[in-house]
Amino acid sequence: MKKSQILTRGLIKENAVLVLMIGLCPALAVSGTVRDAFGMGLAATFVLFFSNIIISIMRKRIPNEVRIPIFILIISTFVTIIDYFMQAFQPGLYRALGVFVPLIVVNCMILGRAGISAPKNSVINSVLCTH
Repeated sequence: MKKSQILTRGLIKENAVLVLMIGLCPALAVSGTVRDAFGMGLAATFVLFFSNIIISIMRKRIPNEVRIPIFILIISTFVTIIDYFMQAFQPGLYRALGVFVPLIVVNCMILGRAGISAPKNSVINSVLCTH
């Protein structure tokens, strides 16, 4: 499958939020203003993007017995990075989003991608698609 088809499939046909309605809780919870919703969307995208890259790179080195805890550790690392970044550079957004940023760790969309897509695909395919 060509990269453009994978990207189209990931962004439009199998978009976890828009089509499958997965992971909407944090987005809906903070959508009082466009700034808050956009900030939460960027935070979740950052975590999803970078955690998929790391999991894809390490997929052959992670034993099946400890797969989920390792995935959660990787995801929580990127959640902590974005949480500290917002606290330092966007304190108003950080206060507005509150507890919802740390809850990205247990977001079903991100955990699902970490458990299903990232370990089975190359780094590029893992970042581009949602299956």
